[in-house]
Amino acid sequence: MKVMLVNPKPHKDSYGLTDLMHCEPLNLEYIGTLVESLKHDVLLVDLQVDRKGLKHYLKSYNPDVVLFTSYLIHVNIVKGYSKEVKEYKKDIVTAVGGVQAEVTPELFVDDNIDYIIGINGMENTEILLKALENGEKPVFNNEKINKDYQLPKVNRHFADRYRKKYYYSYRMPCTLLKTSFGCPFRCSFCFCTAITNYEYYTRELEPIMQELMEMEEENVFLIDDNFMVDKERLKAFCDLLDKYNIHKHYNYAARADYIVENEDMVELLAKHGFDTVFVGLESFKQEDLDDFNKKSSVETMEKAAQILAKHGVELHASAIVGLDWDKQDFKDFAKWLHTIKYRYINFMSICPLPGTDMWDKYKDKLLYGPDEWEKFDFMHVMVKPTKLKTSEFYKEIIKIYFRVTANFDNLFYITKTCNLKVAVMTVYGLLKIIFNYLRMSREYKKKGD
Repeated sequence: MKVMLVNPKPHKDSYGLTDLMHCEPLNLEYIGTLVESLKHDVLLVDLQVDRKGLKHYLKSYNPDVVLFTSYLIHVNIVKGYSKEVKEYKKDIVTAVGGVQAEVTPELFVDDNIDYIIGINGMENTEILLKALENGEKPVFNNEKINKDYQLPKVNRHFADRYRKKYYYSYRMPCTLLKTSFGCPFRCSFCFCTAITNYEYYTRELEPIMQELMEMEEENVFLIDDNFMVDKERLKAFCDLLDKYNIHKHYNYAARADYIVENEDMVELLAKHGFDTVFVGLESFKQEDLDDFNKKSSVETMEKAAQILAKHGVELHASAIVGLDWDKQDFKDFAKWLHTIKYRYINFMSICPLPGTDMWDKYKDKLLYGPDEWEKFDFMHVMVKPTKLKTSEFYKEIIKIYFRVTANFDNLFYITKTCNLKVAVMTVYGLLKIIFNYLRMSREYKKKGD
């Protein structure tokens, strides 16, 4: 069979970090590796960076199966793509997988989607293809996550023609690596933990080292939900990097409390190229952190930033602007941020996602309905602010970006660290984010809100 794997292009009304990053679709590269091992032909189409469009590849490749991956913002896009496939040739089998299909498969129920993969994406894709080959109906394993399923050694050649277009922030070129699944914690806004049913498990380290040795890129984006969990595993990871003489630059995610309690691990990782870390600072208000079930403190956030700076590790952070914030809160948050050393921070509005605790809290107060999933992008204000008009709320987000991120210091640093081209791309991405906030502010101002 001829199998086409599709990474959807975001909807025109979806904004967000795609303006600052285009990362390889690692999940589809794994699926491609599986499909190829089953002796089927594979074509990976990344519509996030490919301008030819789906119809071009339907005509040129003429697939038997089209498999889409999807986040929440892609739900309506994937339904539209599936309709396009069926209009081209109704006998083509359409299926959707990915993290959103794992947690809330019901969102993808559609006349033009034949199969929803659900959990155990790799295993269920194998079940689907074998059933189709034998003319049988697939019986998916959706009862519980199969932690014993062994990922194959990923073959990344499926995305070779897009490789030069992939980057993360000002890290270019950049490739992705997954070493663990889930997170031991349960923040109320976090979707990642729902994917693994609130369990945490890891891959064996030796296959990971083999992946690293075969990567041409020197910048590696570790897409673990939380890399700093097991102290002994971190030590073993670094020991193997030494053993195989692997030297790269790593961007990883960690919790502030782990950083504070394990400064020795920060130092060890820094010596092995782990020079950029993503930390969810979330807020400068303790009541906000408690509401998010963060199980951490503002003081811990401050100490973590100090420790990272001490060991030369760049802090890239996220923050959730509170629905009850007024103009002074935004100013105070900017002041607080200037007291800690960070390189970049992304501001998000509260975005309740189906499958999270926050969804249960806000699902009846949403400004957008389920027919507008593309707006669940962490930039659109999803719940009405309590102290500011929505248009004013957007403006305050714009102001804080200029106060703490979109400035000449960052431009100079990026230019010095990388090159002018990367700096221009990064600044363009930031300005695009700010422009989109301005556009949304104007839309609400016209409505009188």
